[in-house]
Order: sequence, then structure tokens, then C-alpha cells
Amino acid sequence: MTNDLLEFTAKISSAKSAEEVGDHFLKMSGFMGTCLVHAFMGTEEENFRVTTMPDWAVKMDCHRPNLMSCYSVQNVRAGVPRTLWGMDIDAHQVNKISPTAMQLSQDRFEISGQRTAMTFAMPDPDGNYSGAGVGFGFEDNAAQFKVRVEEQGGLWAVFAFAAHSRMQQLLDLAPDESPLTKRQAEILVLLANGMQLSQIADALLVADSTINMHLATMKRRLNVKTKEQALAMALTNNWIAV
Repeated sequence: MTNDLLEFTAKISSAKSAEEVGDHFLKMSGFMGTCLVHAFMGTEEENFRVTTMPDWAVKMDCHRPNLMSCYSVQNVRAGVPRTLWGMDIDAHQVNKISPTAMQLSQDRFEISGQRTAMTFAMPDPDGNYSGAGVGFGFEDNAAQFKVRVEEQGGLWAVFAFAAHSRMQQLLDLAPDESPLTKRQAEILVLLANGMQLSQIADALLVADSTINMHLATMKRRLNVKTKEQALAMALTNNWIAV
């Protein structure tokens, strides 16, 4: 994990409002090379959101006819951890996606120059998925974007979930008492320090399958789908110290 990301999680952990978290989120996103950023608590216009999109574009998206036919929106509502999309991605699957999805990608390109994007589905406080998420847009072409995802995909996942879960917590005034066991916390600390799962198993003198068991239990407890989401939640809620 990069020092910049750790510094970011420290800042949002001490933030007092969702708006303050949003400010840190937008600044960090710009530093990381995005051309468009959109964190949202739902697909309705009245849902809280932090975005670089102009207000008229947000309104247009929220009231877009057949919005639910867009595969990026469907995946967010289905809880698919990460969806890759955008004009350059759509060009390779024209016959598989809806006209509305094609138009959405075209509109994003005209608004911000976004050619490719990654969107992460985010759970509601009850663990269900109903339309909350975080999206990052890039000017990368498909080949450049593939390299970015391969090299930085895990970091973007942690970044997205850290920001969204902290905003959600401040909006809902959720309690921050740690639900982690001692062993789960140890695993997340080692994960935050850049260790692979096999290295964590060696460090804790247990089998790889034992680490996977702890991670599976932890993800169920936290209502998340990936270890990156669990790590982000632990960092932003100060459940672990790195």
C-alpha cells in the first residue's frame, strides 16, 4: 500500500462530515490521474454524492430513460465488485450492450474526455446493494487502461471503498467499535503492509487455507465482498494501526 493512500485514510478517519471526506476524496482522485470522479449513495438525484460532474450532467444521468439497462448500473445494483466500461471498452462489445449504455459512455467522453472507467459497487449499511458506488474515469485508451487496472486495480479498490464507507458512516452515524477478531486484525495489518496471502500465512505460521478461512469469515461479518473492501473499512474506522 502506498504512503499516499495511508495518508488519505488517516485524513478521512479524522474527518467530521461526509462533505469533508468528499473534499479529500476529490483531491486525491485528481492526484491519481482521473478525468472524472463520482461517488454516490444511490442512483436517485436526491442521494448524497461527491463528483466532478456538473450538476446538469448528474441530473441528466439520474433521469436518463432506460438507465437500468446500462450494464455498469446493473452491475452496481447486483453487487459486482468492479466493472470496467467506457467508450473504448464498449467498442469491443457493441452487440452485447444497450443503446443507453453506449450513449452514457459517449456522453461521459463529451463531458470530461473519459474513454475508460472503473466503477466499484458499494454496499448499503445493511450489506445489500441497491445502487451505491464509486466510479473513476480516465482518458486512457483501452490498452493503457488495461495496464493501469493490472498494476493498480487493488489500490483503486481500497481507495474507493475507504472513501465511500467513511462517507456512509458519517451520514448514518454508524458505530465504530471494531468487529474484528485479533487474528483478523493481524491479517489485515500484514495485508496493508503489502504482503501476499501466502506470505501472511508464513508470517503467522499457519496454512494458506487458514488465512482464506479467516478472510471469508471476516467478509461475511463486515458485509463486504473483497479483502480490499475489508481492509479499507478497517483503516477508515481505525480498527487497525499500520
